[in-house]
Amino acid sequence: MQFAGRWGSGFAGWAILSAIIWYLLPIVPALQPPAARLAAIGGLLAVYLAVNGAISWRNHRRRSALAAGMTDEAAREAAEAEAEAAEEVTQLRERMKQALAQLRRKGRRGRHLYDQPWFVLIGPPGSGKTTALTNSGLHLLLGEDGGRPSLPGVGGTRLCDWWFADEAVLIDTAGRYTSQDSAPSVDAAGWQGFLDLIRRTRPRQPINGVVVVLSLPDLASAAPEERDAHARAVRLRIDEITQRLGLRIPVYVVLSKADRLRGFDAYFDDLDTTGRAQVWGMTFPLDAGVERFEPEFRLLLRRLDDRLVERLQAERASVRRALIGQFPMQVASLEQPLAAFLKRAFSGSRLDPAPFLRGVYFTSATQQGTPIDRLTGMLARSFGVDQTRVPGLRPVSGRSYFVTRLVREVLLGEALLITRRQDRWPRRRALRIAGFAAVATALLTGGAAIHLAEADNRAAVAQAHDALAAYRRLLSELRLDPVAGDDLVRTTPVLDAAAGLVQGVDAAPVVPGLSQQPKLAQANQQVYRHALQRILLPRLVWRLEQQMRADLGNAARLYDGTRVYLMLGGQGPLEPEAVRAWMRADWDARFPETLNAPLRASLARHLDRLLAEPLPDIPLDGALVEAARAALSRISLAERIYGRLRSGPAARALPDWTPAAALGPDGRRLFARASGRPLTAGIPGLYTIRGYREALQRDLPGVARDAAGESWVLGRTEQVPTEGPPLATLEEAVLALYAAEFTARWDALLVDLVLVRFSSQEAAVRDLYVLSSPQSPMRDLLTAITREVSLLADAGAVPPAERAAAGGEAKDQTTASPALRGIERHFKSLFDLLGRGEASPLANILRLINDLQQMLAAASGRGAPLPDSLQRSGDPVQFLTAEAERQPAPLANWLREIAVSGGQVLGTSARAAAADAYSATDGPLPLCRSVVDGHYPFDPASRIDAPIDDFARLFGPGGQFDTYFQKQIRGFVDTRGATWLPRRLGGVAPPVDAAAAAAFQQIAAIRAAYFPVGDAPQISFSLAPASDNDPAASLSIGGTTVSKDPNQAATFTWPSGGLSAAALTFDDQAGRDAAGFGAFALAANEPNPPPAGIQVGGAWSLFRLLDRARVTPTRNPTTFDLTVTAGGRRAAYVLQAGSARSPFARNPVRGFRCPSIR
Repeated sequence: MQFAGRWGSGFAGWAILSAIIWYLLPIVPALQPPAARLAAIGGLLAVYLAVNGAISWRNHRRRSALAAGMTDEAAREAAEAEAEAAEEVTQLRERMKQALAQLRRKGRRGRHLYDQPWFVLIGPPGSGKTTALTNSGLHLLLGEDGGRPSLPGVGGTRLCDWWFADEAVLIDTAGRYTSQDSAPSVDAAGWQGFLDLIRRTRPRQPINGVVVVLSLPDLASAAPEERDAHARAVRLRIDEITQRLGLRIPVYVVLSKADRLRGFDAYFDDLDTTGRAQVWGMTFPLDAGVERFEPEFRLLLRRLDDRLVERLQAERASVRRALIGQFPMQVASLEQPLAAFLKRAFSGSRLDPAPFLRGVYFTSATQQGTPIDRLTGMLARSFGVDQTRVPGLRPVSGRSYFVTRLVREVLLGEALLITRRQDRWPRRRALRIAGFAAVATALLTGGAAIHLAEADNRAAVAQAHDALAAYRRLLSELRLDPVAGDDLVRTTPVLDAAAGLVQGVDAAPVVPGLSQQPKLAQANQQVYRHALQRILLPRLVWRLEQQMRADLGNAARLYDGTRVYLMLGGQGPLEPEAVRAWMRADWDARFPETLNAPLRASLARHLDRLLAEPLPDIPLDGALVEAARAALSRISLAERIYGRLRSGPAARALPDWTPAAALGPDGRRLFARASGRPLTAGIPGLYTIRGYREALQRDLPGVARDAAGESWVLGRTEQVPTEGPPLATLEEAVLALYAAEFTARWDALLVDLVLVRFSSQEAAVRDLYVLSSPQSPMRDLLTAITREVSLLADAGAVPPAERAAAGGEAKDQTTASPALRGIERHFKSLFDLLGRGEASPLANILRLINDLQQMLAAASGRGAPLPDSLQRSGDPVQFLTAEAERQPAPLANWLREIAVSGGQVLGTSARAAAADAYSATDGPLPLCRSVVDGHYPFDPASRIDAPIDDFARLFGPGGQFDTYFQKQIRGFVDTRGATWLPRRLGGVAPPVDAAAAAAFQQIAAIRAAYFPVGDAPQISFSLAPASDNDPAASLSIGGTTVSKDPNQAATFTWPSGGLSAAALTFDDQAGRDAAGFGAFALAANEPNPPPAGIQVGGAWSLFRLLDRARVTPTRNPTTFDLTVTAGGRRAAYVLQAGSARSPFARNPVRGFRCPSIR
């Protein structure tokens, strides 16, 4: 709908622009406040509502004006007419209003009267306009209730008929065409007033086209003077419309009642609905006119001649053949009168331009009346024969020819082809110039605003440049690096100048969104920040270093200075108040009295701005602290303790844990390292249960005491605790470092351990047997790993006496370290995997591995076919793959490797088993080759028939193909879709490819078509002659001759009915008698015509006969039309199959080749 489309698209555009304004345009300073953005969005909404409302109001006024102009003039005429005439006009007015209301309802709100294309019809009454419109396929509104489909006009259109349709509005000017009123000037004024009304209310397209409808037989048989009168009337009506509307309107000449030409019905009788809907005529190029008629007309005649032979061959009745042969000449005889008419009506000159002739078309809306024969008319009249009494071959009911697509695709399809006349172009040019001028004005105005904004921005940039130059002059007098003193008296003016850069920027924008002042402010902020960090901060640090050196003997002052020093250097948490307090105290001491108050205030402001933002990294002087703190301040006490434990003698004495020792001889053959390292390379002994007990837990208190003398923090000695909560905190920090490296080393080893891929099926059976046995190396490896990472279970394993001798206390398991509990949580999945007893998850996994091993062993031993085994016992490959998703590393990786390798081995075994069974001596392949290769029906050109018994033994139910498919590959083929495809059976690759699956689908189709019941082929059918069968045809199958009576069908059963021969013959004498005189005349040219017929033999003779025939399916899936052509003769039969799944429509044996399975 136009209304909904315009409002809907406008609303969508408003929504998109609103989102852009709200989310993207805050970069414009003027739109940063939410209220400003809401105001902009509201303004857009108001503009959207105002514009669409104005358009809707304008369209409503135009539609109302047009409807009023069509109906209101009748009221004025009724007031002036007599009572009877006034009543008639009033009725017509009400009828017109009803039509407009119905059109408005049909038009889906707004799409009526104005938005539909309007066409004017020109032509005399009886030219076939009404019949053409009613058969054009248009949805006429006024005839839906059974009333009159057209409406007489009122007011200025009272000499016209109106046609309202869903697709268009058509105005039939037949009254204007033949009007002979006593007051022609009054009629002309009324008609021109109506045209003016259309031009005002439909300014872009008042009329979309003019259709000139003329009766072809009347025009062809008219005298030259009468034809000229018609041409002048048509030209007058066209000029009347085009001159009043000022448009170049396309004109379509429609020659109706073409069926009145003799031979039309016979020539076009073979056309179906689509053929009758096409366009018959000529469409001229846009830059051509009536001069193209004669070349185009000859092309039309050539097309009729090209089709003539085909129609003569298809028509058997001699009378209709004669009509068909004469029809192109009948059409050719129209060239001269049509050319004369068109040149008279559509030729132009310099003073009188030619109308816009779009094309000439021939139509036949219905077939009524007696055809005319322009070739024999004069001859008939000379003998006194009344042609009107000659019977015509007319159809029982009229059909529409060449109308539907002409109206829908040519007329309606070119509704927008209307253009302005050249004499109206100056006004359009003026409007365009005005539009361009408005755009140019807007661009100039915007450019001027941008220029002013640029000037203001240049001034602001110049001002900022001058301030920056002054700052640089001051900065050049100051030595930045190296900092040899704080010289705050000289530094403060430079900092004040940098701060003035920020304060000197005028924040008021000249033009919203175009001001560069925010960017200048940001740059000046960066300059001021740089000055604080590069000028002020290094001098504050230098002052602190000097004061710290001076206060080395004063512990209290040294602590405060060192604390602030580390804060500014980023070595401690920044406390701005502590920094301010220390600096103010120092400035008060150095710059006392009121005279230096401005200096102190300025320094305080700059210090506040410095501390308001993160401080940059600045190097500190390590010589200010003692050597021990300088060496150890970079690491924590816990890290120093852990490093000593890791490199201590107890840790070095522990042996490494290796996977090779845990796996044993059998396991070392099955496992490897992904990194390439040997299995003898493992985990350092410190990161085992023994290492934790003997090297970490026992020695931690003593190592902490040894590190006590190496801790110097902030100028005072920090004592390391040896008991109580502080010691527990320190030990926990050491254990956290140990736990992090402990889990990292074991995780790296677990990921690095992989299974060796199976090298063969025998190796897979052997290795899987070892892995799934009660002494499984996999179980032993996981058990050993779990024992080594179970530190929490042995957290209290150290005897209390030994723990006390080391200076510590025995730790109860219930109060274990959080770090140890973290290790327990990290490896909890491994602990849960082992579980307890036979029901542990690992035991179930080993049973799955054992199932896979047994299946591989059965496959290698030539046991049951693989698909049956999988369906009976489940798919261990798929189960192992699913189990891998639930298990932790490294077991998940091992199970995936077993599933992948096992699936590959199973796939190889399945392919070998399927190939062996297929090509075995008693398999399907040898029999298939003996039946299919070089035998009919698989080879249509072969003269050797396939044996029926072997065919049944190969393709029948329970036959070799069926048995092989069910036992060997049924599970590997997806038969659910329209095309059978190979599929993986669980994790096992299919032993067949897509071509083999398609071949077995074809085998299933052969079995369904040839074996409907039982294991023997049986096809039941019946044959009966068709209604159009050659009466000379005689069909015999298996000794049974098909009756020539269409109501008597012969029944056959193949192959049990003895159908070993089939023959089709034609009785020449009967054929001549049936063909009549015309056929006899044609046969006279061949003194010795060859005998016609088909004879085939053999068990497949029925199908050989069908190969020579054309079998056409019908709507009934069991009924087929059988057409056999031999020696130029044609026999037609109706074949009734006994089942819908028969080989008659499409024989499934065609193209079959023995499947290839390797």
